[in-house]
Amino acid sequence: MLKSAIGIDVGGTNIKVTRVSERGEVVERITGPTPPNDITGKITMILRDILKPDVIGIGVGVAGIIDKKRGVVLDSPNIPTLNNSPLKETLEREFSLPVIVENDANAYAYSEKWAGAGKDFDNFVALTLGTGLGSGAIYKGELFEGAMEAGHIVVEPNGRSCPCGSFGCLESYVSGRAIVNKAISLLEEGTQSILRECCNGNFYKITSELVYRSALDGDNLSREIFREVGRYLGMSIANLINIFSPEAIIIGGGLIGAWDFFIEELKVEVSKKSLKPLLPVKILKSIFPEEGGSIGAAGLVFERCLKAT
Repeated sequence: MLKSAIGIDVGGTNIKVTRVSERGEVVERITGPTPPNDITGKITMILRDILKPDVIGIGVGVAGIIDKKRGVVLDSPNIPTLNNSPLKETLEREFSLPVIVENDANAYAYSEKWAGAGKDFDNFVALTLGTGLGSGAIYKGELFEGAMEAGHIVVEPNGRSCPCGSFGCLESYVSGRAIVNKAISLLEEGTQSILRECCNGNFYKITSELVYRSALDGDNLSREIFREVGRYLGMSIANLINIFSPEAIIIGGGLIGAWDFFIEELKVEVSKKSLKPLLPVKILKSIFPEEGGSIGAAGLVFERCLKAT
């Protein structure tokens, strides 16, 4: 009988929980909104619904800096209510199963190596576009264990404020939050856009999904916002190429549906700013719609728990 593992991706907007077979196949999935408080309680409630006798462990991916040995979230700028949360201890006590807590983008990177677009590469960087911007890397076929916080590469000195407390970080120019903030700022300046008609005229309620749908409808403001995303992403990917010389860059996350609106600008910047001897580098779209983080968290359970036996 095949074993399974639970993978949990705790994002700023949603909590995604999947039960995954040891072949990397999703057997069951549950998604719910991330509550403002008692996130651990929400996770526990979902786990009670999805756990089965064949589950060998639980993997949790959370955006931020993680003490992996203790399984404690040290600092999560996008989910501050989880700061100093002893997730590993709490969940192991509740379910009597081994629990792994990992940075969410590291979990996503592992998913691409285990069962995704990175299976054929030994060295690549994975970026995940969502509420924030996460990044992880596979180096010599293994998960790179460093912080790998590419979202906090400074792209504009004295630029936009970032939840991390700094200014001008990449995340403040390419994330879902950044897209919404940019759209609202342009609308406040009087820029014409069909976004003005959204949310009963209250454009302060728009979402990144609405900006994407407006871009699909030909809205110039929305399309320019995504072109800007492409420019900043491309500039930063060129920096990653110049430092790591990866075989590929793999991009996933909830904003990946807007791929066609930013990819050309991204490739132009990569070509202009990367060292030419390090090119070409493949720029790939993730094969996972939005479940890469939870699949990778489950994969790490198999990799680490089975290795320990």
